[in-house]
Amino acid sequence: MGGRRQDPSGATYVQITSESDEVTESQIPVAKNGLTNSLVCFCQRAIWILAGSTLVGFALCTLWWDPISLKGAQEDRPTSQRTVSQPGPTMASSIPERCNPFNQRGYLHYNQTDYGDNTWRPYRKDCPPSNLFAQLKEDLLVNPNLVEDGPFKWLENRTVVLIGDSIDRWHLFDFCTMLSEAPGSTEDSQIFLPNPPAETFFIGADSPLSPPPWHFHPDDPLEPPEDWPAHEHELFRKRAPIWEAGKINANTTRPRVCRIPKYGFTAVNLFTWGLDPKEGGRLYANSSGYYPPAEYTSRVENVLVPLLTNLAEHFDSPNIVQPDLIEMSSGFWDLRQWSEEDFKAIGREPDSWSPLAFTDLDEKRLDWWTSRMMRAVKMVSNTFPEVDTPILWRSLHHTKRHFWVAFSRVFQIDELARYNLEVLKKEDPVLKERLRIDETGALMLGQEHHFRDVLHVAALPGAVLWADVILWELRRAVEKRGCRHYNAAS
Repeated sequence: MGGRRQDPSGATYVQITSESDEVTESQIPVAKNGLTNSLVCFCQRAIWILAGSTLVGFALCTLWWDPISLKGAQEDRPTSQRTVSQPGPTMASSIPERCNPFNQRGYLHYNQTDYGDNTWRPYRKDCPPSNLFAQLKEDLLVNPNLVEDGPFKWLENRTVVLIGDSIDRWHLFDFCTMLSEAPGSTEDSQIFLPNPPAETFFIGADSPLSPPPWHFHPDDPLEPPEDWPAHEHELFRKRAPIWEAGKINANTTRPRVCRIPKYGFTAVNLFTWGLDPKEGGRLYANSSGYYPPAEYTSRVENVLVPLLTNLAEHFDSPNIVQPDLIEMSSGFWDLRQWSEEDFKAIGREPDSWSPLAFTDLDEKRLDWWTSRMMRAVKMVSNTFPEVDTPILWRSLHHTKRHFWVAFSRVFQIDELARYNLEVLKKEDPVLKERLRIDETGALMLGQEHHFRDVLHVAALPGAVLWADVILWELRRAVEKRGCRHYNAAS
């Protein structure tokens, strides 16, 4: 199962042969379904601006709100049971939270032929599933032109940034690709629309949008970093030009972009090799698609930030440099690094059935990871300081058996990430409001039969579940600030 679309190379970041057939990745340039969401935004602006009329505005918003139904799956309804206070004067006040289905007990429904029917279904009857992905796909199909007051008004000129690994890359690729597939498409047989409403592409090293190559020593690009093993300096000098050329499996590790031109929506994925690969990234020097810098925050600073500037100029969309939603993640590459170290220490080849792969991570490693995770979160928050932009941490999913990502260690590091977020939220009032968890990984438990390989989830149901979560979080963030853009000209 799960044997659908692949990148042109068919490669995955763990270099595991996919069980699915290889198909050509499409360069795909395409979200409105009624008055609902524009009215929500309108009412929220009224609440924010007319402070003295808050009660009236809320009442009107409630009366006029008319949930959308698509193929039997109702859109999430507002509820007054959960109300949150908003930080700072820029946030719309007293806006009731919808019941978040992804925080409810339930199950993940799978449907091979109806993409939008792959939803998380809460057992709680008054908290219906979210089907924002299905609504967006339907909107782009039936109404390719932008209208004044559509249901996806909140999507216009918005930017989502994903800082992670190939899990995030596949999420974005599948999301963008499926939006451009025609009715009748299935997991194993895709039919693309003649005028695709969405496009996805990677930024190659030779692209004018690509930031310039990064060097450990700008004055001498062939000089290895200080912590690179001395006996392998020649290897560094031999590999450096290859990294800089970016010709080997570039689509797996170079930045990936998804655009929906109708709404001016942009999503960007920055690939990372864990939080802080040791020895200047030496472990991955021969990995397909590797290029420095390897350390997480350095990649944000030297690759992501200049890339967003380039994209903003290219698409004439200044909002791109101020993301409306940021998702971070790390874990699988960090676990791989430790697993490689463990087997190397005993002089054995890695073995997925060895008890060694499943031993607990010790306190030294946990402390190492905690310090770097917290540093990364703080750095991203400072780099993109807009307090109304949520920062999600994507939870890790349960994989198939492999020594790189042992079940017990995946759970251990995922729990540590959650604990670290709680600590950060207690220490920093700004982060308290910004930090949230994307539960996609946790909600995928039991879906290991819907994987591309031992590590990567298939588009169905995994990518649709992720898309529903991201669209939910983006809409929530935009509506909480009255649908304003950071750039006043937009």
